[in-house]
Amino acid sequence: MELLALRSLLSNKPLLIFDFDGTIADTSPLHADAFRQVLGPLGISVHYPSIAGLKTADVIRLCARASGQELSADVLTALVVAKQKLVRQMIAQQLKPLPGVDQFLQWACQHHQLSMATSGSRGTVELALKKLGYLQLFDPLICSDDVKHAKPSPDIFLNVLSQTGFLPDQAVIFEDSDAGIAAAKSAGIMCIDVRGLDWKFD
Repeated sequence: MELLALRSLLSNKPLLIFDFDGTIADTSPLHADAFRQVLGPLGISVHYPSIAGLKTADVIRLCARASGQELSADVLTALVVAKQKLVRQMIAQQLKPLPGVDQFLQWACQHHQLSMATSGSRGTVELALKKLGYLQLFDPLICSDDVKHAKPSPDIFLNVLSQTGFLPDQAVIFEDSDAGIAAAKSAGIMCIDVRGLDWKFD
């Protein structure tokens, strides 16, 4: 989608809702590597594209079951903590925004209210946004910690609408995962798949 077409599409959409991982920054390789390092020694394999957009606990539970293991609550919690700690270390050292995202956000924040609805944990997402200098751009910032049911449930997007007072047809969601796109559809909100989007202005 060209920028002019995107601007036209957004002209009557006062609220823009962004996913984070894979939409604002290319964190997918970092998350995939962290899952592999934490779960690999347990004989649990992870195919990241199939679980992108899900919250960490759900990913670990699903991958463990696919590998024939049922984890106790204590073990699951410990693995979530270990994975989050590892990925935060990677983010602090390696994270950069996706090409064109910075310029687009600087333009968009002058014309729209920006919010974020992400399956990431608040600690990880806030760390990443601070590193990128974007933390103050998004209001509200809704993370997996804030909802009972994560994507593909629409709850996280409906939470944004509830907090901002906008209607579904006044918003656009930017997503990169099948789970997120399914959640957007269930919420009745227009969704742009950034996997086919060129953010660049030139």
